[in-house]
Amino acid sequence: MKKILLASTLLAASFSINAATVNLDALTSTNLNPVELNLTAGTYNVNPFAGAFTSWNAWGSSTGCDSTGANCSKGWINNYSITTPTETIFTSNSIRYASANLALLNSLSTSFTLLSDATVKFFINDSNYGDNIGGMSLNVSAVPIPAAAFLFAPALLGFMGLRRKAKNSAA
Repeated sequence: MKKILLASTLLAASFSINAATVNLDALTSTNLNPVELNLTAGTYNVNPFAGAFTSWNAWGSSTGCDSTGANCSKGWINNYSITTPTETIFTSNSIRYASANLALLNSLSTSFTLLSDATVKFFINDSNYGDNIGGMSLNVSAVPIPAAAFLFAPALLGFMGLRRKAKNSAA
C-alpha cells in the first residue's frame, strides 16, 4: 500500500503547472538585464496581453503610418525575445503601428520546450534604449498534460493489482 501511495504522490507532483506574468520594460528589460524565470521541464506558451504594458515604441513617437494605422516608419511594436538553454526566440511581425493597442491586437504568441528545469530569459532586443517607451506584458504558462495521462495512473495501479493477484495465486 505504501508503494501505491508513493507512486501516486510522485505522479501528481510531476503534473504541476507553472504560470507567470512577465513585464518587460522597454527601457530596462534588455538582453543585458533580462527578466529571468526558473521553470520546470515542459512546454510553455507565451502570450502578450494588456497588463502593465501593451507594446513598446523604440522612437518615442509614431510617424508615417498608412490609413489602417500600420506600416509606420516609426511606431509601436510588439516584439520580444526569449533565451532558453537550447535556443533564442525572437518574436516579431516586423510591422510598426500608430498606437500601442493596435500593436497588441497584432502581437504574436510563441512557445518553447524545456527538456530539464532551467532559467529562461525574457527581454526586449533593441540597441538604443534611451528613447524607448512602453514595454510588453507576457503570460507564460505551461501546456497542460493531456487528460489521457491521468488515465495512465489508474491503469498502472490495476496492472500492479493483477500482478499481486497472480503472485498470490502461484504461492
